[in-house]
Amino acid sequence: MKRKLVTFLTMTAMVTLFTTGINETAYAQTMDEETVVSQNYASGTVYIYTAADLVNHADTSMGDNYVLMNDIDISAYMGNIAGMQLQGTFNGNGHIIYGINGDKSLFSYNLGRISNLTVVGNLQVNSASFIDIGGIAATNTGTIEDCVSQVNITSGGSSNIRVGGVAATNVGDIYRCKNEGYISGNISEVGGIIGLNGGTNVVDCENTGAISFTTSNCHVYAGGIIGDETRFSGNTQFSIENCKNSGDISGDAGNGAATIGGVIGEATRKGDNSTSSIKNCTNAGNISGTGSLGGVIGNINRGNSYMQNGVEIPSGGDNIVVEGCGNSGNITAKKSGSSSVGGVFGGAVISKTGTIYVKGCGNSGSIYSENGRSDVNIDVLGGIGGAMNNFGTEDGTGSYVYVENCYNRGYVDDNVNYSSDQIANTSGSNMAVTNCQYTGNRFKTDADGTIHAYYPDGTPIYNQFIFDGYFTYYIQADGTAMKDNLTYHPDGTHIICFDEKGHEVFMDFYYCSKVGYTCYFDSLGYIYKDQITFVGNKTYYLNANGKMENSGWFQFANGMDYGYANADGTLKTNQFSYDPWGRIVFYHWNGMVARGLITDGVYYYNMDTTDGHYLGSFQ
Repeated sequence: MKRKLVTFLTMTAMVTLFTTGINETAYAQTMDEETVVSQNYASGTVYIYTAADLVNHADTSMGDNYVLMNDIDISAYMGNIAGMQLQGTFNGNGHIIYGINGDKSLFSYNLGRISNLTVVGNLQVNSASFIDIGGIAATNTGTIEDCVSQVNITSGGSSNIRVGGVAATNVGDIYRCKNEGYISGNISEVGGIIGLNGGTNVVDCENTGAISFTTSNCHVYAGGIIGDETRFSGNTQFSIENCKNSGDISGDAGNGAATIGGVIGEATRKGDNSTSSIKNCTNAGNISGTGSLGGVIGNINRGNSYMQNGVEIPSGGDNIVVEGCGNSGNITAKKSGSSSVGGVFGGAVISKTGTIYVKGCGNSGSIYSENGRSDVNIDVLGGIGGAMNNFGTEDGTGSYVYVENCYNRGYVDDNVNYSSDQIANTSGSNMAVTNCQYTGNRFKTDADGTIHAYYPDGTPIYNQFIFDGYFTYYIQADGTAMKDNLTYHPDGTHIICFDEKGHEVFMDFYYCSKVGYTCYFDSLGYIYKDQITFVGNKTYYLNANGKMENSGWFQFANGMDYGYANADGTLKTNQFSYDPWGRIVFYHWNGMVARGLITDGVYYYNMDTTDGHYLGSFQ
């Protein structure tokens, strides 16, 4: 047994006396040949090293603080683990849980906090009754943050179900989460992040997974981020901010209809005299279906009635504000029925005291109808909104709909019953559309996704960068937008990237199929090479070729320092751990292995000056 390194439990920093030339802060830990535990975790923390460890706690109330110490595969244990009920905290610690399978969510309820976790697998649900299924949790009443779901969810049972890529039902808060799994099947409420949201905050979330549904005799609510935003007791307003969707959404509701939005399917009032907001959200996914279809929101509904103890909760001036949101995805009204379609919102309906306020939003996606002009299936297509309706209050006052400083740069099919560059159909009073005229460059995206751009006079644009208000494109010599490609910036020095939607990538990771690995691009769109970058509380390294390290032990481009990258690209930081040969090393805040002499103020630790492995300690 190796001598244990003594845990130093005060806030004194461990000082690096000789390392890579930078004074850095680290923290002492307790370790032996089998255990490496960071003192950054609270006393009494439960450490999960294996799937069997997780099984030992899965059937308890889970009221402790749990930390995942390794990537684990639970495929053989899913029956014992699925449906956990968390009352404490579960810190994934940047690790991955593989092998999600069966017909239950990993967590049935989260009443505490789930963070820094990635889950991977496939759920095949064949239910004869309505249930909730989430990629991470069926129901969240606590907080989920910095998590990624790569769980594919398919519903094939006789009953429709509610599905969320992260949580099916949310009554809590969700921050900085991402869904990459696809969702399909017999579903009535579905969102890339949340199926039904009654919580307060959904911030900095992203969905890239495709969503498709096939139901019958059932209204479907589907959104790239949230399917149905509604009221839950105790939560009187909501804030949906900085969320983005690039997953396509399509479906057939049979004899029913659908409310589909690139970000939110339907947004309804939350409470009495409250203001809820949807801000700075974007959609790049294509939408197709029948019903109320919007590039950002399918339907904004300020007309719902809510009861409490048998008494209706009054609407004393509830407001919904949609601000700074945009759509670049195509929207297609299918033949199976009539649809109200808008580049920003499909419908805005108000019949209670309050205001719907849409401002500073835009569309560059193309809007199509499969029905054409029809006496049966009547489509209403608007570049900004499909329809606005103010049914008013009983005394005829107190309800308003405003659309201000919005624009449409996309193509709108005019071979339909009602078509407009702005709002296609309005009904009622106390409504205004102001400063929404647009006379600049236009975009048209073909059904196959090919993007074209035109000057105001209709002349095609060639060999030019062009901005649609939210995304930057490069229109090539053939008049189409560059996609999924690396190219040089006009300065001839820096490499930039356009993703599969044709958008230039800024401040984000992107898997570049041309080179076969993931890269990162900064605020100017330039590729990172030989750089450490920090995203939230996670650390990454892009090597000399621009590749994100994600395959374990590696050497930095300086030829001297080493680090360890997890499969998701996050680096081990601020902790003692092991190198590939089983020797103890210490990883600094920037992911580099410490070399030379380091101290926690009580003990000195001698780390090899070449590769950083632990040699001994003294006082």
